[in-house]
Amino acid sequence: MSGYKTFEELNIGEELTPVIKKMTQEKINRYVSIAEDYNPIHTDEEFAKKTPFKGIIAPGYQTMAYISELMSRDFGNAWYTNGTMDIRMVKVVRPGDLLTARAKVVDKKEEEGKNIAVFEVRLTNQNNEDVIIGNAEATFPENN
Repeated sequence: MSGYKTFEELNIGEELTPVIKKMTQEKINRYVSIAEDYNPIHTDEEFAKKTPFKGIIAPGYQTMAYISELMSRDFGNAWYTNGTMDIRMVKVVRPGDLLTARAKVVDKKEEEGKNIAVFEVRLTNQNNEDVIIGNAEATFPENN
């Protein structure tokens, strides 16, 4: 037993268990080091204060990874091999933000022999403000 959800187990309107993470400067530093994203907006407070953001912000890919973490936790290969996201970043993330990744099943469909679950996804901060909004799809083999 894999522990992953199957297509048949999903119900339209169902909300997945959220992923909750706190963004820290240490996490940002580790991410930019691994990603080799040395934009000073992520690590240099004095530089960042002079930008329109008025302070350090987390990289966008780092924040969207929390949605991917939620999807991979619940769907494994249905997400890893054929998962897609169509998202929009609507607010920056700063060190100290408490982030909650959410997904809600909005559709289930069959296309070309594959079962596809469609989700409304969002990432919110500690003030329940949207940081990322959009949709994601997990594609299951027909026999799943």
